[in-house]
Amino acid sequence: MLAVSLELAQNQPGSQPLPHSMAVPVGLVVLLGFLIDGIWRVAQYAGVIAHEGAHAVAGWSTGRKVSGVRLNSNATGATSTAGPDSGAGRAVTAFAGYAGPSLFGLGTAALIALGDIELVLWLALIFLAVLLVFIRNFFGVLSVVLSGALLFLALHYGSAEVHAVAAYGISWFLLFFGVRAVFTHRSNAADAKTLSGLTHVPAFAWVTLWFVIAVAALWVGGRLLI
Repeated sequence: MLAVSLELAQNQPGSQPLPHSMAVPVGLVVLLGFLIDGIWRVAQYAGVIAHEGAHAVAGWSTGRKVSGVRLNSNATGATSTAGPDSGAGRAVTAFAGYAGPSLFGLGTAALIALGDIELVLWLALIFLAVLLVFIRNFFGVLSVVLSGALLFLALHYGSAEVHAVAAYGISWFLLFFGVRAVFTHRSNAADAKTLSGLTHVPAFAWVTLWFVIAVAALWVGGRLLI
């Protein structure tokens, strides 16, 4: 299915960035969703996919073996990697979870600013397809498959305008999620405690660094999007 859709996408004209009059409202709609608790409870499942995916990408990039990813129904997750119990690779893997969504959002904003709208959607779909290989529980499989199906439908049946709105929505979502996730969990974040144990740097210092990264990514990414 993915191969067929990639072939179809190559025959379609590239999408163009949304005009300012539309880019800002898309961001405001996403922000409103984050401010409404009921919507946030649902939206955070997609954010957990980005969080755990960032752990997996960082683990693989530092030479660790990704043995499994779990996405739970209580909007938590866990990524297991095999390798040394300490060292830079372990620390980078632990750090990437809360930094990942914001950096993904910044990257997608940069691609949108360059006019690569459809590339954002295809990269997201490929990311989900690869992540699916490592999912080890039913709810995780269901979450990734549903997310991928929505992306596939948007790419296969949506117009250029639909592609643009979807890409902007993904970017805004990741940028806002990065800020709210750090603010919500703060020093109670398991990753902060793990990093504190690995580095002897207090957990609040790691949370502060994540928050700075998230806010900076939102500022730069937002300017790119509008």
